Amino acid sequence: MSEEKDSTKAEYWTDRWKEGNTGWHRQEVNAYLIKYVDELTGGRAKVRVFVPLCGKSVDMLWLAEQGHAVIGVEVAKKAIENFFLENNLSFTVEIVKMAAESEPVDKYKCNEKDITIFCCNLFSVTEDDVGGRFDAIWDRGSLSAVAPAFNDNGKRYTKKMRSLLASDGNYMLESHYYEVDRGTRPPACISEELRNEIYGEDFIIRELEVNRLEEDPNRSLSFALDLHYHLFKPKES
Repeated sequence: MSEEKDSTKAEYWTDRWKEGNTGWHRQEVNAYLIKYVDELTGGRAKVRVFVPLCGKSVDMLWLAEQGHAVIGVEVAKKAIENFFLENNLSFTVEIVKMAAESEPVDKYKCNEKDITIFCCNLFSVTEDDVGGRFDAIWDRGSLSAVAPAFNDNGKRYTKKMRSLLASDGNYMLESHYYEVDRGTRPPACISEELRNEIYGEDFIIRELEVNRLEEDPNRSLSFALDLHYHLFKPKES
C-alpha cells in the first residue's frame, strides 16, 4: 500500500496522484483562506502569492481571480495537468534550469490567469528561480506533507519559506493537531511546541483561529482533530 512508503520521498506523492489517492484535495476554495485573505495579502492588491506543494488546489484559481499573481510548486506532473484540465484552462510548458536542480524542470504557465506552476522539488526553489521573493505564502498542507517532526525537516522547511518571503510579507498556515500516533503518515501532527520550535527563530507567530473537528467515520481522517490557522510575519534580520 502507498501509505507504507516513505512520505518524505517524491515517489510517494507521485504514486498517490497516479492512484487517485488524494483525500486531502478539496473541490471548493478553502473557507479560511477566503476569511483571512486580507491578513494574508496585508490588504494589498495584485500581490505575488506562493503556494508550496500546490497539487491541483482551486485556491490558486481563486487567488488569481482576486487579481493576484500565483506561483505554485508541485512534484507530481499529473496534479499540475489536472489542475488546468479540470478548470478548463490552457497552458504552455517551458523547460527551465533551476539554481539548485541538476536537471531542467517543467514550468507551466496559464494562458487565461496569472498562474505559474513549477514541477520540481520544493527545496530546490530559490528566489532567483521565481522572480524574487513573495508578498504572501499560502500553506495548506505543504508543511503537513514534509514530516516536520523528523530529522531536520521542519527547520529546513521553515528556513526555505523564510528565504522566499519578502521582509514585509505574510505567511498563512493551515496545520493539524491530533492525539493519534500515525508515524510519518501525512498530514503531520503539529503541536504548539513543534510550531514554536521550527518557526520561532525567523517568524512572529500569530494564531488566527482553531477549527475543532469531532470524530467522524465518514471523514477521510475519521479521528478527532483540530485545524489550526496561523499568520507568520518575518522577524527583522
